[in-house]
Amino acid sequence: MGLTAFPLESGDLVVENRTALKCAHGCRNYGERLSCPPHIHSIEEFRKILSEYSDVLLLVEEHDTADVQDVLEAWGKFQKESFRKMFELEQEAFRKGFIYAHLLRPGPCSECKKCNLEKCVKPEIRRFPPEAVGVNLQKVLEKAGIKLEFCKPDKTVCVGILLAG
Repeated sequence: MGLTAFPLESGDLVVENRTALKCAHGCRNYGERLSCPPHIHSIEEFRKILSEYSDVLLLVEEHDTADVQDVLEAWGKFQKESFRKMFELEQEAFRKGFIYAHLLRPGPCSECKKCNLEKCVKPEIRRFPPEAVGVNLQKVLEKAGIKLEFCKPDKTVCVGILLAG
């Protein structure tokens, strides 16, 4: 299944403070990666940054997991593959003149086995996930006509957001 892009306006991104609760109390990456809270922009700072963008692309890639034994293990591989494709779109947008194009990646950064919390060793590809800055992906996907289904063993969805214009 390929990567699909859905054009949206920046106002379609639903940014909620309550997502910080889920990050801090429910995500094993909290504080463990420089791409995740509390090491990144606050939700309020992100709102200010987002106000400077007009156009965004919602990037969605479905992966068939019907025959996968361990979906959590497969998630890491799928997330990394999807990130590579989405990152290339960010780079293409830059080359086309969108110099402030920036990707919010699917899942936490997984470029290193263990994150160097002192200083990122791959800052040119370090990107943070939308949820980490308050984006409610369920509501954003609904605006694009996509229903996000949790705990569905036959498919896994990787979602990224490309901030552009």
